[in-house]
Amino acid sequence: MSIFADTATCKKFIQELNENPEFSIQTEAFDGSIQLEIGDSLLWLKIYKGSVIDFTTEPSVFGYTFKITGSEKSWEYLFSGERRWADLTFPGKRDFSDDPELSRLGEMTSEISIQGNLLEAGRLTEAVFELAYTMRKVVSIQQSAKGGE
Repeated sequence: MSIFADTATCKKFIQELNENPEFSIQTEAFDGSIQLEIGDSLLWLKIYKGSVIDFTTEPSVFGYTFKITGSEKSWEYLFSGERRWADLTFPGKRDFSDDPELSRLGEMTSEISIQGNLLEAGRLTEAVFELAYTMRKVVSIQQSAKGGE
């Protein structure tokens, strides 16, 4: 699932973000960048005054304000609807289907992590929610177009 390998998908995702009024409102006072990492796949977004104005699928020479990173399996949980964004990003185990003995109860890890400037990431919590669910929408459309791979 290397969704960022397809430039058309990246452009569709950015178009959907820029048309999302909640994302625009939440990022109106942001001048920075967010790097998304799904396994080995990467998408860097430059955001200015509520809009994504640039992107690359390579690490940017400018770095990032913060990055959101997780395994392909973790992101697939979001894209399939099996888990919610909060379940994947906030510390604490909520799904014990792989641990019926509850041996990991109380474990304070997350499957998708946010690194970098956590103050900015915290300030943009709602924008990040919008970003995640917009990405899920685009991936869903992409999978439907390909016959549900």
